[in-house]
Amino acid sequence: MVINVARIRKDFGSSEEFNLDVEIKSLDVSGEAVEFTRPVEVQVRATNLGNAILLQGRIQTEVKLTCSRCLESFHLGVDTEFAEEMVHVSDVPAYIADHPESEEEENYSVYSADELELTPRIIEHLVLALPMKPLCFEECKGLCPKCGRNLNLDGQCNCDLRQIDPRLAGLAKLLSKE
Repeated sequence: MVINVARIRKDFGSSEEFNLDVEIKSLDVSGEAVEFTRPVEVQVRATNLGNAILLQGRIQTEVKLTCSRCLESFHLGVDTEFAEEMVHVSDVPAYIADHPESEEEENYSVYSADELELTPRIIEHLVLALPMKPLCFEECKGLCPKCGRNLNLDGQCNCDLRQIDPRLAGLAKLLSKE
């Protein structure tokens, strides 16, 4: 995904909009494969701020994930917004002079050509938009820890789930004598 900012880079305050569709088959996120079930749609507005180009946009797609409780596959719509400042390598000293806090925080990216490669940034924002513990639905009951039955599909099982802390086993024996 490449956008050309040559025209707006020369004219302070100018902006341009880009609509892009990107085909991403899958990503590896923390060792888990995330499959995309539809193309990634990206709308970006690039605005010249003087010493920087502000990229503001929206990313929409749908992914196939595995529920962290019941291990069933499900589809999740992803709709996230982003904003990022891009500074041309020749403008970095002027940008830092205007934004001294940016030198320590590094809250901007540097580019050298008029064509900006957005794919790594889009992937980064997609990964950040995904849940850390994906759930097929909020009240997912998960799997029985003893027999492995899916409690959402198969209903409650007959397993005895009362567990006694081994440190308190002696106390349980005392209580059972009474």
